[in-house]
Amino acid sequence: MLYHVSRNGQTYGPYTVEDLQRYVASGNVLPTDLARSEEMAEWVPVAQVLGASLPAAPAPAAGYAGDAPAYPAMAVQYPDPPNLHWALVLVIGIFTCGLFCTIWDFVQSAWMRKVNPRSNALFLYIAEFVVSFLGGFGRFFLVFTSVFRHSYHPYRLLGLGVSLIALTLLELARFDMRRSMEEHYNGPEPIGLSLSGVMTFFFGIYYFQYHFTRINELKQLARYRGAAI
Repeated sequence: MLYHVSRNGQTYGPYTVEDLQRYVASGNVLPTDLARSEEMAEWVPVAQVLGASLPAAPAPAAGYAGDAPAYPAMAVQYPDPPNLHWALVLVIGIFTCGLFCTIWDFVQSAWMRKVNPRSNALFLYIAEFVVSFLGGFGRFFLVFTSVFRHSYHPYRLLGLGVSLIALTLLELARFDMRRSMEEHYNGPEPIGLSLSGVMTFFFGIYYFQYHFTRINELKQLARYRGAAI
């Protein structure tokens, strides 16, 4: 039987009973979190689902500023996310007139698809780039023909439509990245990641990179602890 887990309004899963036991043991699922299967009418605490098989939850991890638990030892083997401080992404993006940000969108989404094949963000980013490029070329052509023909081109409104399509594709890509990240970091690498929809909408690439940097720090700490044992 598969269960979904709910915490702070966010739903994760589905997980098997064995998954829940393992995540409770690692501290990434709390006994007080709510769980429900398709056959259940109401959400109940995870402790009630596991019953006598409920493992003891570990003590909070020490040595890291934040509320994140210790990184699961078996999850360290997954490829590290792109490691570049979000502020550097912003600065380089400004100096390259946004070109670097486009490239970094591809880097982030290509890595995401590598660890979560269900992610479609890479294809959506590519579609947004193609639409934006064609839209920019089309606007240049319309301005060029209007200047030399001294006439108002009836297709100028087409540029607005193309821009709206590109913006829609961009936001679809961002929210697919958000979904894929939460799936991965509450499944194969269970660290209890929860991303804000508002931050995703307005800051996308920088918001994701902030979390990628934080995840890399957790993984490095886990490797250090493993080497010290």
